[in-house]
Amino acid sequence: MSIIVTAATGNVGGGVVRRLIEQGEQVTVIVRHPDKLSSVVRDKANVQVGSLTNLDFLVEATAGAEAILWITPNNYGAEDIRQYYRDIGSVAAQAVRHNNISHVVNISSSGAHLPNGIGILSGLHDVEQALEVAANIVHLRPGYFFENYLAQLDAIRSGNVYLPIANHVRIAFVATADIAEVATQLLRDRSWSGHKIQGVHGPADLSFSEAAELLSQGINQKVTHVETKLEDFRQFLLEIGSTPNVADNYVEMFRTLGAPDYHSAEPRLPSTTTPTSLATFAREIILPVLRVKSAV
Repeated sequence: MSIIVTAATGNVGGGVVRRLIEQGEQVTVIVRHPDKLSSVVRDKANVQVGSLTNLDFLVEATAGAEAILWITPNNYGAEDIRQYYRDIGSVAAQAVRHNNISHVVNISSSGAHLPNGIGILSGLHDVEQALEVAANIVHLRPGYFFENYLAQLDAIRSGNVYLPIANHVRIAFVATADIAEVATQLLRDRSWSGHKIQGVHGPADLSFSEAAELLSQGINQKVTHVETKLEDFRQFLLEIGSTPNVADNYVEMFRTLGAPDYHSAEPRLPSTTTPTSLATFAREIILPVLRVKSAV
């Protein structure tokens, strides 16, 4: 019997796999690109190569599992991203039901409580609903990933970050390492039961201007948050290969997150508050990457 981890080459999935292996668990990873796995994972885990949208493959790959970490991969090439979420959620649910997987930990997102009106996050709502077939499931709803700033290294080096959201908007910010730690604990200690929703909030809610200040502290360089226009952001997504439908859904997501009446559905509690600060993340993760790139 094993624990299944999907999207095992990503930040959360990879972090969970590493922790499970270190703690002696039997792990099966499902990936599309096994060359991205570390040698340790290739040696210690059962590696299944295939697509999470392929029902026959997923049913076979998850046979005999006691628990599964489900992470829905992004699909910037989807012609209809909402339908993609419905379809992949259906495949996941059928595999869970067919193999009677007793415990499911689903990585969702803050905002997924809204069935419509928040772009791709409403797609994650659809995945949550599909996976309710599980006997026992926790939907983890984390906040805004610190790691999103890694896509802006050149901008950070020049002293700015650019996002289509206002400086004053306040949301939960969280490190994916902390999400991985929470998910690992749930996968290993399966004494819990029922259907649950749990926030993963990082140490504090931050405005985007406050986030820039913490980035500045971590890298010892002034960083300013710059609000960009939603249409400019949409055009950027199209230029990097997103379909118009995907770009529109990301625009809708940021528009809703920035609206005055938007509020996360999950209350911040001691149990949802994780330890890694954005300043620490910037110092330990972003700063070394900036130094390496500056030396090249």
